Amino acid sequence: MRVLVAGAGVFGVTAAIELRKRGHAVRLVDPGPLPHPLAASTDISKVVRLEYGPDETYTALAEEAIEGWKRWDRDLGAALYHQTGLLLLRRTPLSPGDFEHDCMQTLANRGHRVGLLDRADIRARFPAWDPERFAYGTFNPQGGFVESGRAVARLVAHARELGVELRERVSFGRLLESGPGIVTVAGEKLEADQVVSALGAWTPYALPWLEQEFRSTGHPVFHLAPRDPEPFQPERFPVFCAEIQSTGYYGFPLLGGVVKIGRHGKGRIMHPESQERRVTDEEVADLRSFLAGAFTGLRDAPLAHTRICLYGDSWDGHFWIARDPDHPSLVVAAGDSGHAFKFAPVLGPMVADVVEGRGDPLGGRFGWRVGVRPPRTEEAARSSA
Repeated sequence: MRVLVAGAGVFGVTAAIELRKRGHAVRLVDPGPLPHPLAASTDISKVVRLEYGPDETYTALAEEAIEGWKRWDRDLGAALYHQTGLLLLRRTPLSPGDFEHDCMQTLANRGHRVGLLDRADIRARFPAWDPERFAYGTFNPQGGFVESGRAVARLVAHARELGVELRERVSFGRLLESGPGIVTVAGEKLEADQVVSALGAWTPYALPWLEQEFRSTGHPVFHLAPRDPEPFQPERFPVFCAEIQSTGYYGFPLLGGVVKIGRHGKGRIMHPESQERRVTDEEVADLRSFLAGAFTGLRDAPLAHTRICLYGDSWDGHFWIARDPDHPSLVVAAGDSGHAFKFAPVLGPMVADVVEGRGDPLGGRFGWRVGVRPPRTEEAARSSA
């Protein structure tokens, strides 16, 4: 088939690679530059974790994805995945129903060795933390982070190596009315047998019949420059989630001279190209309040950089990888909901299966589900704050 993939973020580029490996003629278009500076699939790092509370389906998918990252590091000749482990800390003891407890139980049931931590453990092993405030938690040696911007750039290069036709400075305008394909913003008609829309947070604006199914939400990200970098080295400061269901805060060890901290929460609804896409004074104040109770060495650290990460949210927090029943030549691959990047090695095959008509991924969990409105996201780690 001739397949046109619109959007070269993590959904689009992995789909293009997999479809090309399966013998299809693939054209990948994106406004560029790549990685796109406004897309979710950029920045210096993204979390890779097995922890999904009691959800064994996502946990199993994350296990497969981690093996995929290791394979890519080997086969692509690029050290993109850093297995620092994942530290989950909280202020009160773990109990059933807590994210941290449920993660530990699920992983133990699947044969993973997760260490339970108390105040003394935290003080001895992770000196950057204030153990009087965050005194309980777990450490899983599996997991860590991926250098996300570098990963997208390397995957784009790999797509080219495989024979994918890549066209930058091409923006999706609308679907062709006369047959399968798209019309670009510049008015160029690009025909194809199948179209994959992988437009991230732009999805509800590019495909207006889906404007009620997706929301573009902005979430603050901070790069801090610690005055003393030693406590924030990976061996002493792994990727962390700090009672994430209530605070929303997660972060990374020192990389390129900065410690990156983000918030995985409710966010602010905005257009991806909105003038309001900037970190507010209130968001900085909230960060400073969190730092004051977590890390003595970051309380007054200068902010080297801030940005708003745009999620393409589905209502239930699950990805949307499905054929549009009203547009049979269109497959929508979207709904990252702030936790898709870690699954990059398994996203492409799932999208390609739908393009080829091999059924819905994960038994329909990522299927076409117009009108689904759960009371809150079903992604266990996401805060409602």
